[in-house]
Amino acid sequence: MKLLFDIGNTRMKVSTAEHRNITPTENWLELLHVAENVLVSNVAGPEALPEEVALHRNCQILTWESPEAGLWLKKIPAGLGADRVAADIGARSIRPNQTLLIIDAGTCLTFDVIAKDGSIVGGAISPGISLRLKAMHEHTAALPLLEPAGEHPILGYDTPTSMRSGAVNGVKWEIEGYIRSILASYPDLHVFFTGGDGTEFPKDLQPIITCDTLLVQKGLLAAFGRN
Repeated sequence: MKLLFDIGNTRMKVSTAEHRNITPTENWLELLHVAENVLVSNVAGPEALPEEVALHRNCQILTWESPEAGLWLKKIPAGLGADRVAADIGARSIRPNQTLLIIDAGTCLTFDVIAKDGSIVGGAISPGISLRLKAMHEHTAALPLLEPAGEHPILGYDTPTSMRSGAVNGVKWEIEGYIRSILASYPDLHVFFTGGDGTEFPKDLQPIITCDTLLVQKGLLAAFGRN
């Protein structure tokens, strides 16, 4: 059994993996002593990695410099976040030899385009839904601090619904715009969507989109699967 740690900027997600079956768990501390391997993606800094995990006899931490990453990806930008590296590997392990767009909607909204040969063409980063709402509150005098959940009509009828309209619908249309723009250059494009902030997609785009909340975990398994 392997333990998979996806340590993000706002939360840590832990899963078990046995025979490629991935199951989220909260009892990782009890399972740590029986885990054969501990595989880690960490974008929150060394202090966010629990000491018990770091001291595990077979703790493997994925970074953009990891030799394992180079087996799956080419032209990895220096400093590319471990979560993006893992998600990119996860997508390639599922759909090799195809042009891919990997979208991760978490604290930040990230986009990575990978060519058929595994070369990272480029990417983009912008604030996620929660971060947009938080920024509006922190950088104005009167706007409240809101959670993403709630009404978000195209045109808000009060301050909260107007803020959510801008944040939630803005992210949705940004994602759709990126997909359509990249699809125009890469007609064989397939899109992987992962992360905590979900969205709905237009029907004409749905056939080329795979939603997978475990893409980072699958990437960790693919990268270190033989170890």
